Amino acid sequence: MKSRIILTALLALAFILPACNLPSNVPATETPTLAIPPSATQPPLTDTPTQTPLPTDTPLPTLTFTPTVPIAFPKDVAVNCRFGPGQEWIVLSGLSVGQTSQIVGRNSSGSWWYIVDPFNSSRNCWVAASVTNAAGNLAVIPVVETAKASVTNVTVKVEPNKISFPGCVGLILASKIEGTIETNGPATVKWYFETQQAGAQSTQTTQFDSFGVKTFSAEFNPSISAGTYWVRLIVTSPNSIQAETSYKIECP
Repeated sequence: MKSRIILTALLALAFILPACNLPSNVPATETPTLAIPPSATQPPLTDTPTQTPLPTDTPLPTLTFTPTVPIAFPKDVAVNCRFGPGQEWIVLSGLSVGQTSQIVGRNSSGSWWYIVDPFNSSRNCWVAASVTNAAGNLAVIPVVETAKASVTNVTVKVEPNKISFPGCVGLILASKIEGTIETNGPATVKWYFETQQAGAQSTQTTQFDSFGVKTFSAEFNPSISAGTYWVRLIVTSPNSIQAETSYKIECP
């Protein structure tokens, strides 16, 4: 009886020991991992490079400034710059579109600006305020006196300029003198003709309402005497100026 009990215990132990000594090469059971799918909010990857947009040209703001000196410039088209404040004065220069010039004076009514000549900085001339714009401190512009007009050119000629008297004997015919006077503006001109043979003629007074040229003529009777003689047109006012020519008398 005792031996049977011992045998039963040995058999039970034989079944238990193999279960405790498992081979080391039996793979352990791995804990499964949870695969997380990509979020639907993440953008898909792409191999196509993206281009950064180039900056656009933004127009710069318009700069405004106040000139340190008063200036004038044309409104729409080029304007004449005259010797005096009015269309009756001769044109000296011009102010082109996009060009400016310093204002140095004005007339008493403020209708004309006295500016530095755009083409000759050593002199000034007048532009109409009605066809120009002005900028700067206009309150400091002084009223300037208008220059007086003057005679700028005179010419004279005589016809015929050659007279032939055989033996210095014959009928004396009148010769014709023709002269021109030019002014740069409205003026009262005093003038006269003078010949070497016949002397000075009477003084004439001619009114010029505007700049320009006027022609004058007169006659005289030369003396029959061989030689070369002068003829003059002499202006005495508003300034002194004269022109001279000559004629010849021959006595073959």
